[in-house]
Amino acid sequence: MIENICQVCAGQITFKCNKNGYSIFRCNDCAFLFVSPYPTDDEITNFYSSSYRGAKKDFYPKLNSRRRRAFLKALKFTRFIYGKKTIDIGCGGGIMAETFRRMGADSSGLDISKNSINFAKTNYPKCKFYCETFEENMKRDLRFDFIFTTELMEHLAGPHNFMRLIKASSKPKTHVYIATPDSSHNVVPSDISLWSDICPPEHLQWFNESNLKKLFSDYGFVLVKSYKKTSPALSLLFMKSE
Repeated sequence: MIENICQVCAGQITFKCNKNGYSIFRCNDCAFLFVSPYPTDDEITNFYSSSYRGAKKDFYPKLNSRRRRAFLKALKFTRFIYGKKTIDIGCGGGIMAETFRRMGADSSGLDISKNSINFAKTNYPKCKFYCETFEENMKRDLRFDFIFTTELMEHLAGPHNFMRLIKASSKPKTHVYIATPDSSHNVVPSDISLWSDICPPEHLQWFNESNLKKLFSDYGFVLVKSYKKTSPALSLLFMKSE
């Protein structure tokens, strides 16, 4: 289905470019970028379910470097982790979930990639892992103190199913950390087709701080902190309002 208006602010949209056979549009008001039409749910599930990143039950690419980076990143969230209930949405091989567990969390992970979750369950059995859709996970009626999700939002066919999961998984004062490409960063080329992050069907939508803040506000979250990056990446901490 072709989207005729912006899914963040309902503004009018303009065609920007074609990449890899996909049409990319930008909102005239909030600058949200997205593919239209999006791939179907089945196409996306098939893309990630079995072969993404080459993970296997006993193998995950760049495992040692991922472990180091997970530990360093987790350090800045210690107060949200120790003794708390946490989930990594889009957890891949479960490396961050396991890092949170080692730092004292009751830790979970969610991903649709079967091979990644097989690796996670095999290697990190003290965490809880779910290989299912957002809608299926919402039926579990789980609530968390800290929600962590990086390098995920750009892969999704629209923002709202994800945001419904975030809202359903939160309680008052739940903190949510988001990392995703920043389409308004000064290193992004004016011809966006030349930006390496414009790579459908792997990436399907692109945000800036302003439109992501609006999106979260519409679901009852406030921006707590914006971590400045030299690379074109958003790094934002939100909190669920009481």
